[in-house]
Amino acid sequence: MSANAKFEEMKKEMIGKFFELNPHWASFLGLHDPYDYLLPKGDTNHLRGNLELLEDYLSRMDEQIDYAALNEANQIDLLVLKKAVEISRFEFYEQRMHELDPNAFDQIGGIFFGMITKDYAPLEKRIDAIIARLEKLPKFLEEFRSRFENSNPVKLWTEIAIESAQQIPGLFQFIAGASKGKISEDLFGRLEKTTDNMMKPFQEHMQWLQDLKSKTMENWALGSEKFEKIIQLRDLGMTSTEIYQIGVRYLKELKEESSRIAQQIAPGKSVEEVLKMIEQSAPKTFEEALTATKKAMDEAKQFIKANSIATVYEEDKLLVEETPAFIAPLIPFAAMMMPSRFDKPMIGIYIVTRPQDISNLGSHLNYASIRNTAVHEAYPGHFLQGAISNRSSLIHMLAEGTETTEGWAHYCEEMMTNRGFVKGLEARLIQVKDGIWRAVRIIVDVKLSRGEMSVEEAISMLMKEAGISKEAALAEVRRYTLTPGYPLSYLLGKHLILQLREEVKQKMGPKFNDRFFHDTITANGYLPLSLLRKVFDQKITKLGV
Repeated sequence: MSANAKFEEMKKEMIGKFFELNPHWASFLGLHDPYDYLLPKGDTNHLRGNLELLEDYLSRMDEQIDYAALNEANQIDLLVLKKAVEISRFEFYEQRMHELDPNAFDQIGGIFFGMITKDYAPLEKRIDAIIARLEKLPKFLEEFRSRFENSNPVKLWTEIAIESAQQIPGLFQFIAGASKGKISEDLFGRLEKTTDNMMKPFQEHMQWLQDLKSKTMENWALGSEKFEKIIQLRDLGMTSTEIYQIGVRYLKELKEESSRIAQQIAPGKSVEEVLKMIEQSAPKTFEEALTATKKAMDEAKQFIKANSIATVYEEDKLLVEETPAFIAPLIPFAAMMMPSRFDKPMIGIYIVTRPQDISNLGSHLNYASIRNTAVHEAYPGHFLQGAISNRSSLIHMLAEGTETTEGWAHYCEEMMTNRGFVKGLEARLIQVKDGIWRAVRIIVDVKLSRGEMSVEEAISMLMKEAGISKEAALAEVRRYTLTPGYPLSYLLGKHLILQLREEVKQKMGPKFNDRFFHDTITANGYLPLSLLRKVFDQKITKLGV
């Protein structure tokens, strides 16, 4: 058997075993039978087992495969696997979030939410699978609690876990409300009985969380050493201090630019006053706003086709719909429901929530924002990148290229402005405002993670510099503490993509074109930029440049 054939065989076998251990991952990727009826184990041994599975297959590959004989695609897959093992070891043995964050419902809640909101199978079948998973939930919670028998979780994360758990009965009611009258009475009766039976184990879990508060650590930060290791593991090509300095520079430049643009739009008025003016230029009704959103997304799609900006697969569809009433309380503004990897055809749904007070329509659905949203979320942003990347190697799901995915959508806004799709000073001011927020994210992410900034100081900076409310800033910062290194990925990703673009242009000279650059990124959107650079080198070599 050739090296490539052996590698493909072992990859397939490894992923199959990974899905057996993690059926929720299979469901997320669009493989539903039998995975929708199963839950993963909740204990520490399960997480160790995931790591050992990857380590075992990588060790066997080292012994059995001549890596030098692998084709280029498999060489990239091998690097993805090696990096996944390296990062997983750090997360399990050093970061140890599984012993510090007692939120059992962060992932589990999302499983049930996706099953009820995504119309991938008849509702009866989905409810039947939901019931099967609900029946397994008490055991999962018991296993999850065993992680904390000899550890002290973080106080802030325990508070978040309690708030998250308090929402779960509402999720059960939400599922019941969404299915009542739409499934057989017998099945609905089973659903009600199963959710009723969940109340006792749920209350036991809530009491455990309350008791856990006495064991928590008051102050906690990842620390400079471990945060630096995260940055190095991601191969971003710079230190956390250098990343911080990029954030500081962008914040200064973008604030200056926002002031200049505001004066061009309305001399004598402040940036805040001009933004309020922009909000007034909005559709008069929600229906008009929904129509404008659909129109902008379709125009963005046609624009990139007409101008050879990127390849579009016509079979991929993006729908724009009002957020269904039964989930509107959970989605205050809008959300992109991305197609799963194994969906055929690839259908995404961008849902927009009707504001309770129509006078607030312009705060998120003004014409300038709608145009930017079309680029960022749809074409050529998240939807296009996600749908095309779903066609890449399955092993790419192990990659953690947050700077590529988040950076790409941010890059697209400016690129589509430069190409003439997004026009006007108003739209540019909205982009700059969002850029300021992302620059602040870099600064806060670095300083908060390294223990150089308190939660309160981070909230204050977001309010002052990004102009967001205290409630929104609190939610942002709480999430940042749980995902060190992720918040900086947005603006830094755009920065690195622009750098990569210049590198590729220099290597290709007159043979460079936008479509080649953009298609390479969208086809490999799950890869970190360090591996994406290798893909570009492979392609450029093949072109004989």
